[in-house]
Amino acid sequence: MPVFEKTINTFSEYIAYIEELGSTLSRPLWFRGCGKKSYKLLPSLFRHKSTSNIENFMKLEASLLDRFQQRSIPFSSRQMKDNWEWLFFMQHHGIPTRLLDWTESPLAALFFAVTNPTHNLNDEGNITFRSDAAVWVLDPEAWNKKSVDLESFTGKVLTTNDSNLSAYSPISECSMMKQYPLAIYGSHNSQRIVAQRGVFVVFGKAIDSMEAIYNRGFPERCLIRIILPRASLAGIMASINRNGITDSVIFPDLDGLAREIKREFNFEV
Repeated sequence: MPVFEKTINTFSEYIAYIEELGSTLSRPLWFRGCGKKSYKLLPSLFRHKSTSNIENFMKLEASLLDRFQQRSIPFSSRQMKDNWEWLFFMQHHGIPTRLLDWTESPLAALFFAVTNPTHNLNDEGNITFRSDAAVWVLDPEAWNKKSVDLESFTGKVLTTNDSNLSAYSPISECSMMKQYPLAIYGSHNSQRIVAQRGVFVVFGKAIDSMEAIYNRGFPERCLIRIILPRASLAGIMASINRNGITDSVIFPDLDGLAREIKREFNFEV
């Protein structure tokens, strides 16, 4: 069964649809904004050009972890309690991992969707978008119930202390790992992750995208794609800003403030 898609043209339509989805479930939903609707739900590690199987991906992740641990010491005083914390720290700093970022905030996801697509900026400072964007919606508990695939598991978002996640740990034997990605809570290791209400999906043996994996018997509509047509993006972006979701809110630091000021004065961001 293909992933269900819903096309949204305005900010108010988006809020109404999220409310509709939330009212039908008694559990939280997660969101991921993409600047192009064609972007696949794949972690950065699996985008390596010359690696193609999970055994080699795990070796690559272990090598990246080892190298980052060796070379990051002068730049951070943070004490890591285990390799999971190292993995979240690597993800935060852009080192490829098996983690895929999601957010508990539908507004943060919408912000990322409309501020990251490819676009042109004309001499008058007006933006023309070149592609449709998308916000993915995930029901993490329904997804995990299928991924864990144990009769005793009723479905929940996992933490790194959960036994169902032990085989997914960095530098573990991938032969013990299950096939499918799992929704997990990670450490909030920066103000940005706190502001963005960041959560994660960690991938298992299957190296396909989540939308491809969804077709293998996952619960109906536990994964949805909201399409944002390119002609609607400028209007949605203006509405987001009017509702107080800006660069300095999503990135609560000087870089975020700088991005916001540049955008306010019609510089390209």
